[in-house]
Amino acid sequence: MKLKKAIFLMFILMAPFQVTLPANAESAMDKQELKDPTTVTVIYLNSSQLLHNGSSYSLSRITTVKKGVTYVSLRSLSESLGYTVSYSAQTKETRVNDRGIKAAYLVNSNTYQVNGDPQVMKGAAYADHGVLMVPLTSLIAAFQIPYTLQGNQILLNFLTPGSASSSTAKNNEAPKAYFTTDKDQYRIGEPVSITDKSTDDEDAIVNRKWENNDSAFFEAGIVEIKLEVTDQRGLSNEYRKQIEITPDILYTKDEYAKRFTPVGNTFEINGKSVLSYTSLPYQYTTEPYILFRASGPETVNSEGILYQDTISGPTRFMIHHKNNLTTKARFYLIAHNNNDTAASIHIQNEGIAGPSPYPELSGRLAGARYLQSTITENDQQSLQLAAGESTILFNKLNSTAAAPGDVVSMNADLVSDSPIQYTMLMVHADQEPLEAISTLPDLDPHESIVRGTFADSTRIFNYDGIVGDEAERLPLTDNTTDPFQEGMDGLQNRVAINSGNYGVMYKIILNHVAPDTVISFNPRGGRYFGSARVNQDIVDIKHSSDTQNSASVLYRTQSQEEKVEIWLSPAPGSNLPFSLLFLPISEAKK
Repeated sequence: MKLKKAIFLMFILMAPFQVTLPANAESAMDKQELKDPTTVTVIYLNSSQLLHNGSSYSLSRITTVKKGVTYVSLRSLSESLGYTVSYSAQTKETRVNDRGIKAAYLVNSNTYQVNGDPQVMKGAAYADHGVLMVPLTSLIAAFQIPYTLQGNQILLNFLTPGSASSSTAKNNEAPKAYFTTDKDQYRIGEPVSITDKSTDDEDAIVNRKWENNDSAFFEAGIVEIKLEVTDQRGLSNEYRKQIEITPDILYTKDEYAKRFTPVGNTFEINGKSVLSYTSLPYQYTTEPYILFRASGPETVNSEGILYQDTISGPTRFMIHHKNNLTTKARFYLIAHNNNDTAASIHIQNEGIAGPSPYPELSGRLAGARYLQSTITENDQQSLQLAAGESTILFNKLNSTAAAPGDVVSMNADLVSDSPIQYTMLMVHADQEPLEAISTLPDLDPHESIVRGTFADSTRIFNYDGIVGDEAERLPLTDNTTDPFQEGMDGLQNRVAINSGNYGVMYKIILNHVAPDTVISFNPRGGRYFGSARVNQDIVDIKHSSDTQNSASVLYRTQSQEEKVEIWLSPAPGSNLPFSLLFLPISEAKK
């Protein structure tokens, strides 16, 4: 917990202070016990006021922020703390000295010296009408001052000299940044191996900031790689190394991306050229899962029933709703046995995410957890419903109240042995859903987002041809090669079209994938955040911009033909359609 707080406070000191802290962070700060005020110096942000040893001081300049760095007047702050400040006309350095620690600053320089060792600051020192302004973090790091943050105040905690805590703080050394490369000279497109060998006397490096640590380079010339490490006390150190990229080409950028991009990462493609790839002959069979899609109204403005229908047998649920009340609410899925005899329900798989203010994140996590559940089978359970009995299903869906603006998402499967009425609803957080259900109104979707009940919601593409000998694609969710489902809105008794086929499970079985083939996901409709099950692994898919010109690596075959099975379902909160791409990888080179 202390380490997390140190990281958080260090970030705040490096950034502009007009940020809004998370509520839990402010709460944690409020609970922190302060030391005797005579041992604490208080620096007020965006002010020249300073409180030290119980006395007020006025700094010669306002503590200010420039390009994300907090600056203070070096001389007036240092003298207020009791440090000795001097100026050397010969070297043009302003020097600060206290108990054996010496720091030296130069105007317009982003480096300073601590006991003769050069250190890099977050920003360059500058003169404001003759007053030298320096990054506050440099002074804190040089003199190893413990600090905390409360609201708009930075608290410098000076402990009694000789105490255990003081001794520990004063003896702390800055971390040592260091890394090696496997070579000093590389060809264009040749993999660069970097090994981080940074050290810290307390083994507490909390941040690493790299520059030019690419896995390969595609322009000839000299490249300088830089690493800056920071420890839990805010002390930093950096290391730089130059490597040479020769004009010789090992792999082009495209060749390198297909061969070396890690699974789950993206690489650049020409989005227009995808349309020229050969399309696999998409013909599918189905499994008889009936889809209960509740995503309309996606934004819920009042308490009510979001969707309701009676289904028997294998049932799949796709839930995605946002609380748009001014108070907290909970979402519930209720099962009611309307039969004269008892009914059995067997839950097979489930993935639930939220409440979260980020719909794409909620949709991606729900899908990933659902797919993981299909592998582990850890969520399976059975229950009995007596005649006329109702019960709440999937308690994780409502275990946490959704704040205004929060989204909940769920993908789940179950099987019942008789017809069950399923009701998706939202009520105020303190409402009892089983009592309220009879008084709740049916809500109209209002939006283009649909809801409905759809048959045959698993589509299986089992392909026996060779895949990957040439650039090929499999377009899905486009309503052309892959038609949208047609079903019924169980509340309004009208036809519903499952635009995007959200909630449909696609099982792509490729029995003969050629050696050295990269299988990738290419979004065609915009931002997409989802997951796929590839054989027995879950792969994240994350595309935030320029989506048609990027592809996520799902799998890469090796030196022999393989069978590959991919399961995926369109992620709520993301855009469609998408295509699976099958691209040959160029021959390996030495």
